[in-house]
Amino acid sequence: MNSVESTWQEIHARPRTSAWLWVWPKALQWLVISVLPMTLLSVLKPWLMDFWQWVFTTWSQVLALSVNTRMNADSHDIEWQALAEGSFAPSSTSLFWSLSGIAITWLACGFFSDRFRPLRTSLRALCLIHLSACVYFFWTPASFPYSISKHLQAQMDMGYYFMWIIPPMLALGWGLLKVPVYQKLISPCLVLAYFALMLPHKLLLQALILEHLSILFMPMLFLCFGSLLDLWIFVALYAWLASRVPTKAARLQGV
Repeated sequence: MNSVESTWQEIHARPRTSAWLWVWPKALQWLVISVLPMTLLSVLKPWLMDFWQWVFTTWSQVLALSVNTRMNADSHDIEWQALAEGSFAPSSTSLFWSLSGIAITWLACGFFSDRFRPLRTSLRALCLIHLSACVYFFWTPASFPYSISKHLQAQMDMGYYFMWIIPPMLALGWGLLKVPVYQKLISPCLVLAYFALMLPHKLLLQALILEHLSILFMPMLFLCFGSLLDLWIFVALYAWLASRVPTKAARLQGV
């Protein structure tokens, strides 16, 4: 009986041991792929903030925006501030054209075929968000608590914090593919470089839209073209990276 029990223990111990031998290297690899880009982001933060500050200052002057940034010397963070007092609340004309655009877009989506159902759903979701903003500004326009500078500050902070979770998320998928180690380390750094270049220009575009069209578009920009857009871009970049892997090497390691 003792020999039988020992045999069963050996049988059950083998797959468990092999599983641990497979898990530990993968966990260590995930840790390295995650920590290296995050360390690089932390070390380069002062230079990144200086670059963003230069982009914001240069284009704010070119575009004649009423908002600009200043650098906090203590924490080395960027703070948005308004250069001039003024109200960018939507006028009655803006509300009229916005409601007309919502109605036209909603009706036009009804003519889309089933092939374009994702596009139809996305456009109608944007219509509902913009309609809610129109209703709010129609009833209580003076009680809107956010300014353009506060919106841009929140968007910038969320974009920067999102860059910190890119390496761990990318390591969960990209790190399991059978690609050379140097590609696993370089690719997350390149994705971070893309977001470091894209985020300040996205904020400048939003500032231009809000100032020249009014803050009526702020809810749509915040909900659909903020962190959600960043996540969509991340998914698209990961899909592009995975598509570049040869078919024979695209299998998970250890399979």
